[in-house]
Order: sequence, then C-alpha cells, then structure tokens
Amino acid sequence: MEIKATTQNEVTVIEITGCIDGNTAPKAEEEIMKYVVPGCRLVLNMSQCNYISSAGLRVLLVIGKQILLKNGSWVFAGLSEEIKDVMDMTGFSNFFKTYTTVNEAVNALRS
Repeated sequence: MEIKATTQNEVTVIEITGCIDGNTAPKAEEEIMKYVVPGCRLVLNMSQCNYISSAGLRVLLVIGKQILLKNGSWVFAGLSEEIKDVMDMTGFSNFFKTYTTVNEAVNALRS
C-alpha cells in the first residue's frame, strides 16, 4: 500500500494505491491522520485501491470521527464497484459521501 497527498484548490487529495487490510491498516491510519487538522478538507482518492478489509473500514471510521471532532470534512472519490459494494453492505455509504472523480470531490468540498 502506498499513500500520496497533493493539494488542489486548498483541498488535500490523498491517493491510496494497493489494499487496506489487517497488515496495512495501521500505516494507512498513521499516514492519513497527518492531514487531519482543524478545518481540514480531504478527498480520499480510492481509484487505485483494490481491496479494503474490516480493519480498513475501522480505520476509515476512526479517521472520520477525528475529522468531525476537528470540524473538518472529507469525501471519497473513485471507488471501485467492489469497494462500493462493501461500503453499501456495511452501511458505510450512509456516512461518507462519494464522487466518481477527484475533481467532482474537490469541487464539492470547495462549495
């Protein structure tokens, strides 16, 4: 798993490549939490993420709670059909907004 971050129009875009599973979830949490600051606006670009386990979902939940506590916001972009299905089945899609492209996600956070 690899995590890269860039900034577009004052929004941090975090791209995850690979999978988030029991082995990589702690690293994912540590890396993403670096960008969780007061008022943060984050896009989690999942277009290169091919798998997420229950440990990965737990990490997303923990990070999401921290973002809310810091009055920040985040959305997801580029979910594969498999990951979309997992998020639907687990109810996560009710808590997180998703967009097809990074540009759509960035624009949503800017408005």
